[in-house]
Amino acid sequence: MKATYLFCMIPLLWQGCKSSRPVVVTEVAEAVTADSSYLLIRLYKGSCYGKCPAYTLEVFSDGNAIITPRRFLPIDSVRTARWPIEEILPAFEAANLDQLDREYMAPIADIPSFRLRFKDVEIRWNMSKPMVLQNLVALLDAYTVNEGWIEADQAFKAVPKSLREEELIIQLKPGTDQKIWLDTYQDVGLFLIRQIVPNGDYILTGYDRTVIGPEEILTRVKQDAQVVQASFNKELEQRR
Repeated sequence: MKATYLFCMIPLLWQGCKSSRPVVVTEVAEAVTADSSYLLIRLYKGSCYGKCPAYTLEVFSDGNAIITPRRFLPIDSVRTARWPIEEILPAFEAANLDQLDREYMAPIADIPSFRLRFKDVEIRWNMSKPMVLQNLVALLDAYTVNEGWIEADQAFKAVPKSLREEELIIQLKPGTDQKIWLDTYQDVGLFLIRQIVPNGDYILTGYDRTVIGPEEILTRVKQDAQVVQASFNKELEQRR
């Protein structure tokens, strides 16, 4: 009788075990799905002696974006959002980052450094850089500004084709000795192209783009105590 009783219980035990399996499989499947995304883009912005925004931004393959602030951002804690990865990915794919150098660094301390990683390619720079890198950062900055993670005036802007970023229009403060002032920028090869207004304070200048990038030189000149204002030169279209 005991053997018969145990034999009868075996199917019941087997059925009980069988009924629990779908729950376990479902939980595992859900966990795998939740963890199936992977890091696609990472942007690191370093600090400077001023108030440069410093943070790390990570964008995953499923569109999840995570920002970790460090200094001079309007947020003070980690924030997350869901971004349209289908709008971001094509620009990064078309950039062909694997064809660029891995580093564009100059031995200058008072300027933020950047690290941009896409898939398995990472590029570092702090000054002169290919324009495609600035435009990729500008693309990401557009989303971070929209989220309220950085201020609009802290963001990189994509460079319009109408700008001649190899030339700067600079207004110096009255009484500034232009030659002495230009000599303070010998490290970046700043030179006078022409005087825009005769006997005035507006000058058109160029610089060595192999030493410093457009945004970096513009920022440096704008922060100069002898400068009233500065901007990139613009190409003017002839009217018909």
